[in-house]
Amino acid sequence: MMSFSTSLILASGSSARRMLLENAGLTVQARPVDLDEDAVRRSCEAQGHTLSETAIALADAKANLATGDDDFGELTIAADQILDLEGEAFAKPASLAEAAEHLRRLRGRTHVLRTAVVLYKGGEKIWEHLASPRLTMRDFSDDFLKAYLEREGSAILSCVGAYRLEGLGIQLFSAVEGAQDAVMGLPLLPLLEELRVLKVLPA
Repeated sequence: MMSFSTSLILASGSSARRMLLENAGLTVQARPVDLDEDAVRRSCEAQGHTLSETAIALADAKANLATGDDDFGELTIAADQILDLEGEAFAKPASLAEAAEHLRRLRGRTHVLRTAVVLYKGGEKIWEHLASPRLTMRDFSDDFLKAYLEREGSAILSCVGAYRLEGLGIQLFSAVEGAQDAVMGLPLLPLLEELRVLKVLPA
């Protein structure tokens, strides 16, 4: 694995995001944060922010929480994702019953994942990027939905939309437009390019 002179902090406990970064050769220190995401969303809604702006605001809030006083020289990566169904935001389901409800509403329709990633250094944002992959769910049967929920179980409660595209969730879809890493919650190629610009990665 390559080594870097700059330490990278990942403001997330997401195993998918960490896997994407580590598979790309990065060494990261995962630093999950305790963010009241609902409060941030309500504040953004009150200010009239779009769902794209809200995704960036959530990533910003995570980065700020993860950056400590002694991290002046370190880079912090933070990301967030909002499922946008024709302007309506979906949060992570709180139960399998709610997951089933979400999937029934998404069935046969196209939604967009507003996926934001930011870089912070010394408590200041130095870069941001937003990806918006479009996903169309097929008109799957109720029997498939029941079997899917039984197979996936509580693992999908940590996923917006109640699916993992890298797993059985791929069978929910008829079309996916956009990079799979952005669907998984981290637009990797734009982030890697910015790290090369910053000379954290070799050109």
